[in-house]
Amino acid sequence: MKKIKLFSITILLSLFIVACGDKPAPAEETAAPEVAASTGLDADLQAGKEAYEMTCASCHGEKGDANTPTAAALNPKPRNYKAPASEWKNGNTVAGVTKTLKEGIKGSTMVSYAHLGDETIGQIAKYVVYLSKN
Repeated sequence: MKKIKLFSITILLSLFIVACGDKPAPAEETAAPEVAASTGLDADLQAGKEAYEMTCASCHGEKGDANTPTAAALNPKPRNYKAPASEWKNGNTVAGVTKTLKEGIKGSTMVSYAHLGDETIGQIAKYVVYLSKN
């Protein structure tokens, strides 16, 4: 009789523990910040800045002034984004920079970056235009 009572209590306790076990808290939904806190750039410009730093800055410089050791060794020199629009092969607009990124510039070391995809190219183009004005 004692064994049955102990067995019953064990079963009930086990069921109680399973039924009252911790359930994972629902994931908190938060919106992506519109502005990157450290840079003051909106999300698209921040993404463009990050992609630019990985793919473009070694030749064009972090500030877009083409003042880098790599740029010094290239002929023709990479575009200085502070230069007047008339000196830009495809113009200093988002559309012009996008064209350059997608197609490259023949006869120069500026290759096509079409492999990055339209979204990343658009973000980089916006950031390059931002650099040209700031």
